[in-house]
Amino acid sequence: MGGIDRTYDWPKVIVHVDMDAFFAAFEIRNAPLLKGKPVIVGGDPRYRSVVSTCSYEARKYGVKSGMSIAQAKKLCPEAIVISGTLGGYVYTASVLQVIFEHYSPIVEPFSIDEAFLNITGCHRIFNTAEELVMKMKAEIKERLSLTCSVGIAPSKLIAKMASGEKKPDGITIMDRDDFQKAFYPRPVSSLWGIGEKTQKGLNKLGIVTVEELAEYDERMLKGYFGVNAAYLSKVARGLDCSEVVSYEDMPDDKSMSHETTLVTDLSDIDKIYSTLLWLSDKVSRRLRRDNFVARTISVKIRSSDFETITRDKTLATPTDQCRIIFETSKRLIPREYGPKIKVRLLGVKASNLLSKSGENQLSLLSNCNLDKLKLSSEAVDIIKNRYGDAIVKFAGEKM
Repeated sequence: MGGIDRTYDWPKVIVHVDMDAFFAAFEIRNAPLLKGKPVIVGGDPRYRSVVSTCSYEARKYGVKSGMSIAQAKKLCPEAIVISGTLGGYVYTASVLQVIFEHYSPIVEPFSIDEAFLNITGCHRIFNTAEELVMKMKAEIKERLSLTCSVGIAPSKLIAKMASGEKKPDGITIMDRDDFQKAFYPRPVSSLWGIGEKTQKGLNKLGIVTVEELAEYDERMLKGYFGVNAAYLSKVARGLDCSEVVSYEDMPDDKSMSHETTLVTDLSDIDKIYSTLLWLSDKVSRRLRRDNFVARTISVKIRSSDFETITRDKTLATPTDQCRIIFETSKRLIPREYGPKIKVRLLGVKASNLLSKSGENQLSLLSNCNLDKLKLSSEAVDIIKNRYGDAIVKFAGEKM
C-alpha cells in the first residue's frame, strides 16, 4: 500500500480490536441462511432475559445490548433469537489471541471479543501501522470468516474510542487532536466508561458535551464525583498513560485476576456459583504456577444494568487453593445478586501476594488438611497442563 505513516512520530502505537457483532456474526457464519436477517443472541426467549448482542440488521430497529428480549421483540417482531454457543465463542476467542500474537508480543484481552495490542516498533515490519492492521484483519477474515473494527492511536483510551468510529469492518487512525475534533461536540455518554447514571449526574451540573466536561474545573467536579472526578476529567481530554499489559506480564507482586462477561445475564445462583468456581480455579492455578499465595480475595460483579461493585476479604492464612478462594468469593456475593439482580460480569482477584518461601510456606504445610489439598491441586495442575483445562472439572463447575 505504501504512503505516509501518521504514527511515525508517536511514542506509542496502540491498537484496539473490536469484533463486529461477535456472537451474532459467529451464529450467522455457522448458519448462512441467517445472513441479512435480524439476529439476536441472548437468553432463552421463553424466559425474562436480555440481548447479549445482535446483528446490524436488528440494530436498525433500535435493538441493542442489555435490552430485554421482550422489548427487542417489540421493536423487531421478525427477529430471530438464538441462545448462544458459549464453547464456540471461547474457542474462537482463543484463535483470535493466537492471531493477535502474530502481530505483537504485547496483547491485552479486554473481553471475549476485544483486545489491545501494543504494536510500537512492530509496525515498521509492515511499513505502516495501517498496513499491519490490514494484514491482521485479512488473517482474521480468512481463518474465521469474521470481521473486526480497529482503532489505531497513541493511547489505549483513544484507540478504544476510535475503533467504534467506522463499524463494521473499519480502520480509524486517531491522535489527540483528532479525538478532540470528533468527540468534543458529542454528549458525555459517548465517552468510554460513562454510563447513564454518570451522564445524568453531569447533566445536572450543566455538563452536556465532552468539551464542557473537559473544560470543567476538576476540583469542583471532585465535590460531586469524588475519586472518579480525575478519571472523568482525563477521559474528556483524551489523556491516558496506561500501558497495554498481557496476562503473563501483569505484575505478580500486586494481584492476579480473571473475569468473564457472560453470554447471557444470570439469575440462576447455581450458575453464578459455578462461574465463580471456574474463575477461582484459573486464579489459583496462576498462583501455584508463579509460586505465590494470596492474603486478600476479591470479587467483581456487574449487574444487567451495568452497575459494578467489588467486595474483598483478607484471610487469616494466605492461600493458593481453589476451594478456599471459591468459598471466600461465594460468601462475598450479596444475596440479592441472582434472585433479584441479574449478573452480567463476574471476576475473582487474589491480591496482597506473598512468595511461597520460608515461613510462609512452612505455615501452609503445618496444616495436614491443607497439605492434602495442596498435593491434590498439584496433581490436577499436572493433568490439566498436559491434557487441557477441560479434562478435569470440579463438581459444580459448569463452564
